[in-house]
Amino acid sequence: MPELPRMYPVWVDAKNTRVYGIDDDDRGALWFTGSLPVLHRYEPESGQIDTISIPEKHGGSQCLCAGSKVYVLPQTNGKFTVFDVEAKRVYQVDKPFPEANLWYGHADKARNVLYMPERSRPCLVIWDVETEQGEVLEYPEPGALPDIDEVDWPERLETFAVPRNDGVHRRVYYDPDVRGFLAEDSHPAPPSRPGARAERFVVNYREGRLIRLDRRTGETYERDVPGWKEDFGFIGGGVFYQEWQLNNLSTYDSGFRYDEKTGDYIQMKDDPHIGVDGLPYHFMDRFIAYHPESDTFDLLVPDVPQSRYPQLCYSKVARGHLYITANDIWSEEKQRPLGAIENPVGQLMVLQTRRAEDG
Repeated sequence: MPELPRMYPVWVDAKNTRVYGIDDDDRGALWFTGSLPVLHRYEPESGQIDTISIPEKHGGSQCLCAGSKVYVLPQTNGKFTVFDVEAKRVYQVDKPFPEANLWYGHADKARNVLYMPERSRPCLVIWDVETEQGEVLEYPEPGALPDIDEVDWPERLETFAVPRNDGVHRRVYYDPDVRGFLAEDSHPAPPSRPGARAERFVVNYREGRLIRLDRRTGETYERDVPGWKEDFGFIGGGVFYQEWQLNNLSTYDSGFRYDEKTGDYIQMKDDPHIGVDGLPYHFMDRFIAYHPESDTFDLLVPDVPQSRYPQLCYSKVARGHLYITANDIWSEEKQRPLGAIENPVGQLMVLQTRRAEDG
């Protein structure tokens, strides 16, 4: 079994709330925001950070980079916030339709296109960065397209997971050359393109259970996750890196339910802000690590002073290196990490597998 990735904490000259989804530009810089009206550009090699003022109502979601522009996805806010890197200009532009609920996506940097699944409706937003115009495509009905195994699968196809209420996995495949959906699949494990390298195992989590899918044998294996509802009550997004599945953790204890259709949070408990430890919930200073080949759990914990508590959340693999962003939420006064309801603003840190010059 390999060791966990060796990672270096880099504290930078910037503060923010918990920071959100990361993207890298064509020069290798990382871009991200928090809830404050600022946009951060981080240079991994030097450990230097630049902070740009942006409008207060920016949505605070993932950043996407393409065509020398950085887009801040707006969630339910009415406009994208855009930073033109070459012109050094910040401006806002309307979403393709006012109700669009856009949290995440990815950029096709070669085509200068952004792909953003709409979170409240079964559709995909495709955004042309050059013209700043969007196209909205509804996902085809199940069975309307051939299975991906039955068609030619060129490398250019984009894959999107389609939410379903019956628990069945479904993905659709978009061809940017013909500007339409080409195929679908409902296999438990995402299929891999012929000739492409794919990891043998796919790892997911559901309500304190690990679900490991084996692409080679088709086997589905499940087990309880150690620490569930004792140390943490939420296992969030993550990344597969150097044979390890790495995911963020939170002490959140199911106090809210997110309504995908309305974008509202519905309170589920008398005090929904209290976590599994009886304190205000927060993202933790560690990632849960799972090695599927050996069925082994571990924790990825940064080497920081006891007077620091970097809440680790979003991760990104860029140019072969892993990056995890964080802000320090330790309170000397309360001698504990502050919870989300306490709106902590703290110094930013980037945890990375490459050593920074100033780190």
